[in-house]
Amino acid sequence: MRDAKPSLVTIGGLFKRILDLPLTLTRPSPTIIEGGLRRRARFLRTALFTALCVFPILQITSDPIQGYPIYSILVILVAGFYLLSGTAHIRLASIFAIVCSSCIPFFTILVSPVWTYNGLAMQILTWPVLAVLLGTQLISLKKQMILAGGIIVGLILMANWHTGIPVGPLIELVAVFLAITALLIMTSFNQDYYSTRLERSNRRLEARKRELEIYTSLLRHDLGNDVQMILGGIELSQIANGEPRQAAFLESTYAAAQRMQSLLHIFSISEAELDSDIITVLEKIGKRAEIAFKGMLVSIKATDEVHQNPPKYGRLIAIAFENLFRNTSQHAGDDPNVEISLSWTVDTLEVKFGDDGPGIDPSVRENLFEKGVSTGSEGKGLGLYLAKTIIESENGTIELIKGETPGCCFLIKLPINGDE
Repeated sequence: MRDAKPSLVTIGGLFKRILDLPLTLTRPSPTIIEGGLRRRARFLRTALFTALCVFPILQITSDPIQGYPIYSILVILVAGFYLLSGTAHIRLASIFAIVCSSCIPFFTILVSPVWTYNGLAMQILTWPVLAVLLGTQLISLKKQMILAGGIIVGLILMANWHTGIPVGPLIELVAVFLAITALLIMTSFNQDYYSTRLERSNRRLEARKRELEIYTSLLRHDLGNDVQMILGGIELSQIANGEPRQAAFLESTYAAAQRMQSLLHIFSISEAELDSDIITVLEKIGKRAEIAFKGMLVSIKATDEVHQNPPKYGRLIAIAFENLFRNTSQHAGDDPNVEISLSWTVDTLEVKFGDDGPGIDPSVRENLFEKGVSTGSEGKGLGLYLAKTIIESENGTIELIKGETPGCCFLIKLPINGDE
C-alpha cells in the first residue's frame, strides 16, 4: 500500500512525458526569439515531423513509381530538413521544404509514360497543395503568388510536352488546384493581417508600459527641479522688485511652469495629436530652453534627407532632450551655446548634442549615465540617467563622444521606425 502512491506518481509523470513528446520534438531553436518567426518554425517542424511519421507508411502501402522508392528518398530528405529546422537557419529549411514539395509532382509525372485521371489527381491535388500550404505559413504573400503561378505554368507546360497526360482532365485538375490555392492564400492573408495588427498593438502597449515606468521618475525629478526654479524665480523677482531684471526672472519662472504643464499634460493627449516630428520637437524645446535658461543659444541643423522625411518617436523623447538642455544649463557655464545636428546613416537617425562648456570631468565619464552620478555639485544625478532610459525605451543609444568643440558632446542614435 505504501508503494502504490509513488508508483502512480511515476506512471503519471511518464504519461505526461509521452504527451509532451510531440511538443518537445517540434520545439524551435532557442536562438529564435521573435514571436512570428518562432511560430513559423514550430509549424515547419510539426509538418516535417508529421511527414517523417507518414512517409514510411506510404512507402510500405504504395507501389514504387517506375521502380523508384519515392517515399524512402523523401524520408532521407525530410530528415535533413527537420534537423536543419531545429537550428537558427529556419528560412533555409523553409525554402528547401517548399521547393522539394513543389518539385515532387513534376518528377513523378515525368518518369511515368501514361497517367490516368485518378493518378493525375493524386499528384496535382496533393503535393502542389501541400507546397502552397507550407508557403502560406512560411513566406510572404507576394512569394506565395509567385509559387502558385509557377506551379500552374509548370503543369501546363508539362502537359503540352508529356504525351501521356490527357489535356482536358489536366486543365480541370489545375482549375481545382487554383481554387484551393486561392482559398489558402486568402486565409493566410487574413491571418497575417490580424496577427500583424495584434503584434503592433502589443508593441504599443509595451511601449506605454515603459513610458509609465519612466513617468514616475520624471515626476520626481523634472517637476522637483522646476518647482525649485519657480520658487527661486519668485524670490528673486521679489528682491528685484521694480528693477529691469524682474521681468527676466518672471519670464524664466513662466517658462519653467510651462515645462511642468507640458509634462503633466503629455500623457493626456490622444495618439492623433502626437504627430510632431523630431525636428519640430527639438525646435520647440530649444526655444523654451532659451527662455528658461538665460544666455543659452540653441542652433539646430539637419541634412536634407532628415528635413524631407523627419521621423517621429514616442511622447517621452522630448523630455529626454529637455533633460539634456537642463544638464547643459547647470554644468556648461554662463551663456552656453548648444549645437544640435541631425543626419541619417542607413536606418538610424544620428543626433549630436554639443555645447561649448568646460566638458565632463574624466572621473565620472565611465559612470556618467548611472543613477546618482552628477556632473556638478548641485545636480542630483538623475537627468542623464533618465535621458538614457527614455532613449533606450525607443531602442536607441546615447554616448559621450569627442566633439568638434572643447565642451560636452552626446551622440544619440535612434532607429528610423516605420510602424509607429
